[in-house]
Amino acid sequence: MRRPALALLSLPLLLTACGGEEPVEVTDEDIEAIEQSIVNISTFSWELVQAEYRVGSMCMQDEGYTVHDPLALFGNAVPNRFTGFASPYARIPTVEQAEKFAFGDWVTWTDTDAALEMREDPDYLAAHAEDQGYWEPAWDAEHEEFEAQGEEYTVAWEKAWKGPERYEYDQAFEEAMESAGDPAEIDLEQPPFGGCELETIETVYGEPEQREYDDGSTYWLKPGNDESPLTQIGDGEIYGEMLGEYADEEDSFLGCLADRGYGEWEFSELGWLATDQYITVNLYGDTTIAYEGDERVEVPELPDGLDTTDPVAAEFAIALDFAQCAEDSGLRDGSEELYARLYVEKLMPNQTEIYAQEQQVKDHLANAQSYIEGE
Repeated sequence: MRRPALALLSLPLLLTACGGEEPVEVTDEDIEAIEQSIVNISTFSWELVQAEYRVGSMCMQDEGYTVHDPLALFGNAVPNRFTGFASPYARIPTVEQAEKFAFGDWVTWTDTDAALEMREDPDYLAAHAEDQGYWEPAWDAEHEEFEAQGEEYTVAWEKAWKGPERYEYDQAFEEAMESAGDPAEIDLEQPPFGGCELETIETVYGEPEQREYDDGSTYWLKPGNDESPLTQIGDGEIYGEMLGEYADEEDSFLGCLADRGYGEWEFSELGWLATDQYITVNLYGDTTIAYEGDERVEVPELPDGLDTTDPVAAEFAIALDFAQCAEDSGLRDGSEELYARLYVEKLMPNQTEIYAQEQQVKDHLANAQSYIEGE
């Protein structure tokens, strides 16, 4: 079961346009190779974030600072976590998954021994990896420790990290934003990177990049922040192409849910079901999750007669019904294979760029590791 990952930062990949091109015939080997390459980009990008954090902290250590802001050291952004192509239907648990951990919401909403143990279970972690994304929990405590040092320390640290000129610019920009509200109305020229931030970029990436706005003003960024194929080709696009093949199976699945007392359900334009909202609102009492932005997500009521005295047991019962309906309706028959094939058809014209980006991330990671090891 997969859920949508939080898009904190796109995997770094320069991609040419795919729209309007004829589908490319792909082999199983093509699918395996491109999928693995994007998995590698995701994995290596996360390792690069951790290594960049180490490089930055070493520089700041040399400047006499022992407590750091970890968010600044890696740019306060982490890559999307990609573990492989998975259709929207994969978000519905299989029967085996439903019997083992249901939808997995109870693992988050309860602190029982069983929930704590499940949080370390390999099958559960594999099923929810993309949803959980990448993060180092120790950074939360480190950030709190940094904030506790007081303003004098944190300001001095930021100046050493950014360089005085860049620090003053950021302060002026924040003040201008508070009064103007529109970045386009702010007439400030961004200075280049400085301090340990510049040293970190030069160590890992080589040189920062300078870009130009339409009005001729310039800005600076570190390399490797271009969009990935996973953002260029949305899940909804592939799902839309699948729908012609699985419309009957979807109808059968939704009919199965209705027959079991779950009311009227529908797939979103991305192919998702509001199962998280359904479970957390009806079983765990969290109404905040029933909103997407400012719009409330309406979820069906629970089946008549469902015993909710034990919410966890009720979640398992519901998950098993959904899993059995997905299996009986044929929703799983070939859908993952078709989804992967359709995705790769759109990526094939860019396979050279994908493989080149994988190598580029490896090279950046090697630069950081060499510095850390003192080579």
